[in-house]
Amino acid sequence: MNVIANLWWQLLYALMLYTATATPMQRLFPMMKFVTKAASGLAVVAFVAASAYAQAPAGGDGPPVLASKLAPARGGSLRLLVTSSAFTSRTDLDDKFTQNGDNMSPPISWSKGPAGTQAYAVLAEDAGVNRKDPIVHWIIYNIPSTTYSLPQNVPGDATLENGAMQGKNVRGAAGYIGPKPPAGQSHAYHFQVFALNAKLDLEPANATRDAVIAAMKNHVVAQGDLAVNYTGK
Repeated sequence: MNVIANLWWQLLYALMLYTATATPMQRLFPMMKFVTKAASGLAVVAFVAASAYAQAPAGGDGPPVLASKLAPARGGSLRLLVTSSAFTSRTDLDDKFTQNGDNMSPPISWSKGPAGTQAYAVLAEDAGVNRKDPIVHWIIYNIPSTTYSLPQNVPGDATLENGAMQGKNVRGAAGYIGPKPPAGQSHAYHFQVFALNAKLDLEPANATRDAVIAAMKNHVVAQGDLAVNYTGK
């Protein structure tokens, strides 16, 4: 964010110099063109900086608390076995599932939930950042109770054909967004699956991480987690 502040100061300094040396007519049209270009460039830098900031470790309050800790299973002992045909626990995630590749969601499977399971939810979160809240890469909920897997490359629609819904990722959009940690940094990404005894009464437009976790609380009857690593390039 210091980059943006420095650009503002440079812009203001240039304006002061130009105003002090130019005639009134010289100031008008060239200045308008100059400000337009400067503002456009600043907007681009701000977007890039914001994107990098979202993926980079923030200062303080880490490590983040994952959804599985905030919405634990009732009783705490019931576990789902979460697996993937694309990777095993704590191995490296293939580039095609990241922003450095095809940015497609990986295939995820889980064991059947206990009696009373009405739906499943999956949250994928980055535990490698130094802040209270992890980076959210995927929220998908109201998965039918008879479904025990998600295929590779799930569409980014807010509502899927089987009735499952997708909440907001780190960019505020529905669907999956792959990892992109800073170059050289290795982060752990947790694919957490929750068996719920009720469907969530939550529209995708309002399905932020906080809203989904709040809706899941006291409805989780079992959960499981599959972690995978990825190093930034």
